[in-house]
Amino acid sequence: MNPPPWPGQQPGRPGFPPPAAPAGPPPMPGGPGFPPPYPPPRRGGASTLVWLLLVGAVLVVAIVGTVAVLAFGGDDDDPARTISMPTTTHLPTLESTTEPTTEPSPTLSTGGAVDPSGVLKRTITTAKGNVFTQAGTRTESCTTRANSVLLPALRRHPCVGSMYSAVYADPSKKIITAVSILKFATSSDATLVKGYTNQEGWPKLLTPSDASGLPQPKADPAYWTRTWAQGSTVIYAQSYWSSGGATGGRTGSVFATAGELGVEVTNTLLWSN
Repeated sequence: MNPPPWPGQQPGRPGFPPPAAPAGPPPMPGGPGFPPPYPPPRRGGASTLVWLLLVGAVLVVAIVGTVAVLAFGGDDDDPARTISMPTTTHLPTLESTTEPTTEPSPTLSTGGAVDPSGVLKRTITTAKGNVFTQAGTRTESCTTRANSVLLPALRRHPCVGSMYSAVYADPSKKIITAVSILKFATSSDATLVKGYTNQEGWPKLLTPSDASGLPQPKADPAYWTRTWAQGSTVIYAQSYWSSGGATGGRTGSVFATAGELGVEVTNTLLWSN
C-alpha cells in the first residue's frame, strides 16, 4: 500500500518530481519565446511633445504679432488725418537800425481803423497808460511802400493784401511814430522778411498829414525802426522827433516810444487772433 501523495505531487511515481521536458533547439532571435532586442517605443511620447512645441510656437508668434499691430498701428493711412504740432508764442524782439537815407513819403489821411483787424485805431492807449493820437493813415501795395532793401525780400516772399499804416503822435506831440502792418502766407515768410530789418530793409517813412496840424520834419530825418513778428504778421514801428532832430541811442525817448507803441500793437494782434 502506497503512502498518501504529498501536497502538489503529480500523480505517478511517488516521491519524485516530474521528469524534465526534453531539451529542444534554442529559440531563434525574433522567434517565439525570444525577448525583443530593444524595448518597444512608447506610443505618443516624442510625437506629442513635438506637436505641443509647434502649437506653442505658433501661439507665441500670433501674440507678438497682435501686440505689434496694437503698438505701432493706427489711422495713419487715413488721408483725412492731420498732425498738429504745438505752437509757441514768442515775445516781440527789439531791432535797432542805423539812420535812414530815404526821404519821407507823403501821407494820405482817412482817420479811424484802417487795417482789417481794427488795431490801427484813431487813438491807441498803451499798457503804460499813454494815449497816442492818429495823425494820418495810408493803405498801399507792400512793394510800393518798401524801400530798396525790403523790396527784393517782398518779391520772394510776397505779402497778402496791402500794407496798412498809420501815423501817431505821442501825448506831448513831440515824437511821431509810423506803424505798419504786413500780412504773409506763412509765419516762416514773416520771420524771413523781419530779418531784413538788420540790413535796413523797412517801409518808407511816413509823416503826419497836413490836416493833423503837426509840424512836418525836415527832409530825411533820423529815426529808429523796430520790428516784431507775430505769427504770419510783421509789425514795423518807426519813430522820430517831430522837429527832425537826432534820435539819440537805445536809452533815448525815440527808441523807447517806438518800442512802447509797437509792443502794444503786437500784443493787440496776438489777443485778437
